Amino acid sequence: MKRIAIAGACLAAVLIALLLWTIRTKKSPVAETLAPAASPQGVLPADPLSQRLEDIVARYRKTIVLLEEDESLPEADRERASLVGKIIFQENHQAISSLSDDLTSEIEKTKNFSQPLPRLTRFLDLIETQQDLHDADKLGFREVFTDIADSLSGIKSSDAAKIEIENRVDTDRKALAEIQSLYEKELDKIFGRFETRGMNVRREAWERYVAYLHTKYKREDILKSYEATVGRINGSAKQGHQDNDLETYGSKLPPKTFLLTFDDGPHPRYTDRILDVLKKYQVKSVFFELGTNLGTLKHNKVEPTRAASAARHIVEAGFTIGSHGLSHSVLPRMSDREVATEIDETNRLLESVANVRTTLFRPPYGDRDLKVLAAVEAHKMKSILWNVDSKDWADPVAKSIANRVIGDARRYGHGIILMHDIHERTIEALPLIIETLKGEGYRFLSWNGEGFVEDVQQTTLANPPAADPAPALYHESWAVIIGIDNYPKWPKLHYAVNDANGIKEILLRKFRFSPEHVITLLNEEATREKILSVLGDTLSNPKNVQHDDRVFVFFAGHGTTRKLPSGRDLGYIVPFDADTQNFQGQSISMTNFQDISESIPAKHVFFLMDSCYSGLAITRGQGESNYLREMSRRTARQMLTAGGANEEVADNGPNGHSVFTWTVLQGLEGRADLNSDGFISAAELAAYVGPGVSALSHQTPAFGNLPGSEGGEFIFELHPETEFLTERSTQLDQEAIQLNAELDRIRKEVAAKAARNEQLRQQLAAAKSRQTKAIAAPPSEVKDSLARHLAQGQILYQERRYQESLDEFLAAAKLNPSSALAANNVGFLYYKMDKFDEALRWYEKTIVIDPRRYQAYANLGDLYYQLNRTADAQRIYEKYLELAPKSPYAPTVRARLGK
Repeated sequence: MKRIAIAGACLAAVLIALLLWTIRTKKSPVAETLAPAASPQGVLPADPLSQRLEDIVARYRKTIVLLEEDESLPEADRERASLVGKIIFQENHQAISSLSDDLTSEIEKTKNFSQPLPRLTRFLDLIETQQDLHDADKLGFREVFTDIADSLSGIKSSDAAKIEIENRVDTDRKALAEIQSLYEKELDKIFGRFETRGMNVRREAWERYVAYLHTKYKREDILKSYEATVGRINGSAKQGHQDNDLETYGSKLPPKTFLLTFDDGPHPRYTDRILDVLKKYQVKSVFFELGTNLGTLKHNKVEPTRAASAARHIVEAGFTIGSHGLSHSVLPRMSDREVATEIDETNRLLESVANVRTTLFRPPYGDRDLKVLAAVEAHKMKSILWNVDSKDWADPVAKSIANRVIGDARRYGHGIILMHDIHERTIEALPLIIETLKGEGYRFLSWNGEGFVEDVQQTTLANPPAADPAPALYHESWAVIIGIDNYPKWPKLHYAVNDANGIKEILLRKFRFSPEHVITLLNEEATREKILSVLGDTLSNPKNVQHDDRVFVFFAGHGTTRKLPSGRDLGYIVPFDADTQNFQGQSISMTNFQDISESIPAKHVFFLMDSCYSGLAITRGQGESNYLREMSRRTARQMLTAGGANEEVADNGPNGHSVFTWTVLQGLEGRADLNSDGFISAAELAAYVGPGVSALSHQTPAFGNLPGSEGGEFIFELHPETEFLTERSTQLDQEAIQLNAELDRIRKEVAAKAARNEQLRQQLAAAKSRQTKAIAAPPSEVKDSLARHLAQGQILYQERRYQESLDEFLAAAKLNPSSALAANNVGFLYYKMDKFDEALRWYEKTIVIDPRRYQAYANLGDLYYQLNRTADAQRIYEKYLELAPKSPYAPTVRARLGK
């Protein structure tokens, strides 16, 4: 069995999209008008803007050349290349920010879109038509396009010219997203260097691009050109440094603890989104701010920047701010007086803008000498460095950023993680980092004014809230969750443990499995002996598991297939301690699982295997609807696997899951309830997962009954949604939303085909019975229930489909006007859609329905706060604190009240 990463579901669609963009100017009236006639080869004449783009692309390319295969360099050379790379990145970041400011300023100053926007038009022409601009080069401008789109959307105008520009920008952004998808594997190879489940795939497109770069740049020449800049800096491996009274690298932090830090902010858009992620996971961090991003000093007065409000939000949320200097200069090259000014002016800006006095300082690039350290000490501050560099400053791929951080965290065991709150890719990588490290038992620290300590309010995914009673269909629910990444003898994996943790989390949260009945075996715990002991001893013991119970078994790891002398295939899962040679005696065969399944007393056993192998010895049962009680009464022994022999498990699904496990998780969230009866049977889950996974990967999931099954069905009961939506509610990232949309499309196609087949079957039956007219059975009517509307509204909100989500919650409110949950969520959706009057009316209605719902007070207080209705906000916030004084959001409310 092989498990590999996939770059996208439909490569053909990607290539078509890129081709369309390449010839775009032949189709677009705007481009045809603006493209110079004297440039038939698609190379526009040089001008200042063209030169700016050329310089940005050159720096971007140099960073790639410096980082490509840098692990083969001696340590000192690698550190030098990393330092120069950071300096080049900072130069490019400033150039890109300046370019973005110029383009968005032109948009925001226009009063009539019928008048030309020369800079924006020229920029789009250059990106779309320059032949020497490679697809990979264009990725360096993704955030510029995001800024342009935001500026356009902020201007309320229905002018046809504006709409045409918006459409053009939107088309280019989609093309960039397709380029990102196409190159993702190649970029992973350069920046990520993580193992796959199987052999590495050669990616010729990226290799051709890198080969082209090597014809233009040499690492030695790039380093030589920066000798004057770095000549006075003694580069060294930071990992070898030890903490002391003046400097902290993280070497003395407790085992399995990390401090998250973010540099170079605040950012007017991304810092708040970083805060949202950290609040969701209840993780604190330190933000090292640049003075120039906070404000400017003119005539001895501070003028805050547009991003300054984000610094205040950091403080309000209870996070720590440190100083990163004023201008991101290389401090060892400055005079004593200049270094003191860098520290003094930044501290003054922090005090003025965010009302913060900090003792934490991080020198730009992490570079300092005795002079810099003396200045830090003179200001009674402490230098905070790092031992884990995410390299999000250079790496454009969120998943490889996460993989790098997780790999280094496992390697060092504790320390300080360096990230930046000025990139969208960092926002996308952060949830995977936190979820994975928390799932492996790591803890995150915060600064308490004297040292780095574990936040007493921090809760982890490993400690979910107490479970509610088990569903009535079962007496008790048991689960065995197995995930193996760190195989000592088989190729190491990267997603299996995260898959296991994701399945465990949904069993505890959604299906109310008791934590004490969920047995987890990860990595070295998942030996053959332990797996067989848990399944064959613990769960086969009638003193533990009884007839009216259910048992769920999940495995994520390697699988393999052996061809028997009889010609039959026999499948195996591979435990942690199995050898690659003679694995038959050290792995666990499907014959073993058949014996185990028959020895477990529970009436229902379901094996869910995120591995590929064949030889399951399963039979395909005929599913029947409307027999829930009968299915729950009969014995069931069922298995669903990710694929067959010689197939590869597709990793790189959303949130660090395989495509198979991600699809399973989405099905269990409610999407697999195909007949909308509030229950998901194993057969329904397989019917949902199979077509989607097959279409999105080279896998063919297999489902059926093991010997001993008597036609029963393992059943998941969906409980009514009870979440009051707030700003802290979970939403999916863009990748997950796109994949879910593709799954929905596939499911609808399969359903339509099934309906056509059923209609044809009925027509044939009618013909055989000599009926003159075929009678098609009417489609089954789905019961219009409050629970269904609430559940569907929640799913649509997670996918950011706000209008559709609002429609579902309005339908729920109409069915039950006394539902505080429905009323609150209607109000919150109006709030997200900037319809504040409607939001206010529904929030107030929620409080009338249920005056004890503290979430509604938080939402109403936030709305008043945004509308600058200070007295109203204070009144509502006080009530919120009275009802929920210890909630995770309470510190933010107290900060807004000045407490």
